Amino acid sequence: MSTDTHGEIGIAERLAEITAAHARLRAAAADLTEEQAREAIDLPGWTRGHILIHLADLSKAFARQARYAVRGETIEVYDGGRPTRDKSIEANHGRPVEWLRAQLEEGLTALEEAWAALGPDGWDLPCAYRDSPLLATQLAWWRETELHGVDLGVGRRSEDWSLALSAHVVDFLTARLPQSPAVALAAEDTGLTWGDTTRADVVVRGGQRALAAWISGRPTTATPVTDGGNPLPELNAWP
Repeated sequence: MSTDTHGEIGIAERLAEITAAHARLRAAAADLTEEQAREAIDLPGWTRGHILIHLADLSKAFARQARYAVRGETIEVYDGGRPTRDKSIEANHGRPVEWLRAQLEEGLTALEEAWAALGPDGWDLPCAYRDSPLLATQLAWWRETELHGVDLGVGRRSEDWSLALSAHVVDFLTARLPQSPAVALAAEDTGLTWGDTTRADVVVRGGQRALAAWISGRPTTATPVTDGGNPLPELNAWP
């Protein structure tokens, strides 16, 4: 890929997008009925209840990352690692929607408060999430709120993503592109490219948001196409 900072925006702008995503999540959760919470979504095997508890748990986990980082400490994202995450989702996704809503609100509030308490250099503090600076949790949460906001299927679409978010999603997920044949991406609306479009075996073209939707496995009304009209390449696992 030509750069890992396509369409980069500053922390304040990114936080503003996250704040807007929180408002949408709260509104979506407030309107969900019990029946809607049990409905299947585009993520295989998941319902809206799965999304709500996953975001509730992850927001609490990222809030804890921030609290510990401020103290100069690191701690697992989830006590017990990913198995704990998965067990919570499976155990709790079917609970009453009022309970799920409360868990989501608790998590969003905890995260907002933890991030508000960060000092000027807080995002540079080390944390356990991917053994990275705390900024990595902000970027991950930006992705999670926007991608799962689409998964909820209550109005938010991939076409609504900002260009900055869509560029970041593609940046993050280029690891999903196969090495052989070599694949490059070209955003026809912004001119951004990932990989060498003059030498790649396969060039995938489309709008920037459509490329982000495709590489993240989300629906789009304008599926990208390859030069020559060949099938889109099979993607690797999520990094």
